[in-house]
Amino acid sequence: MSDLSQSDWSSRLDNQVLVQWEYASEERLRTRNAIYRELVEGPNAEDAAFAAVVEVSPKRVLDAGCGTGDISVRIAEEVGADVVALDLSPRMVQIARERGLEAVVGDVQELPFADGEFDCVLAAWVIYHVPDRDRAISELARVLSAGGRLVAVTLAEDNLAEIWDVLGAPWEREITFDRDNGADQLARHFARVERRDVDSTVVFPNSDTVRTLVAAQMTRAHLAANVPTFSEPLVAHAHHTVFVAEKAG
Repeated sequence: MSDLSQSDWSSRLDNQVLVQWEYASEERLRTRNAIYRELVEGPNAEDAAFAAVVEVSPKRVLDAGCGTGDISVRIAEEVGADVVALDLSPRMVQIARERGLEAVVGDVQELPFADGEFDCVLAAWVIYHVPDRDRAISELARVLSAGGRLVAVTLAEDNLAEIWDVLGAPWEREITFDRDNGADQLARHFARVERRDVDSTVVFPNSDTVRTLVAAQMTRAHLAANVPTFSEPLVAHAHHTVFVAEKAG
């Protein structure tokens, strides 16, 4: 990362100062999630991630980077698995515990678990927040049992591109673990990696909704004031990817 200027680094999703600030509270995360869930038309990336976990009927699951624990709760309730939620943010861990989950504060780059402790690990929209991604992926593989599954969810660089085009601010390699480069990073530690793209449409009914979403972005909130007023709905396309990685048996 030495070739990045300070301005480049400050806008990256793996800037640890920004990450800690962003997830010290839950409001912005919940705003982003609520808008996506309400407006998405077509496949839902959260459902696709959940389905990838369900496929292996896991008994013990780690949700690494659990956020407010939405998928963890669903796995525990609908699958009946023993779920451990982990997050670097004490606030996120507090919320997860309040929802009845076993939750711990921890760093995905140095997981506080024994080798082979889980038969499935979920890392949803988290690996691109980690400075040392190779170390983190190694740790995710380490805590999986032989033949275990990692479900890693991320974005494509052109996710919601229509919004950023309107604002004249397309993504410029801010996502270090994305649809196009994620498989290669996972393949260093897993025997098999499958890429499952989840593409859908998000219809924003008015400029206020777009402005609210932009204001809730981690690196791009300052662009909210630049959202123009428009009379017709804005149609954008969401591009997420669920990577399913299997550890050697």
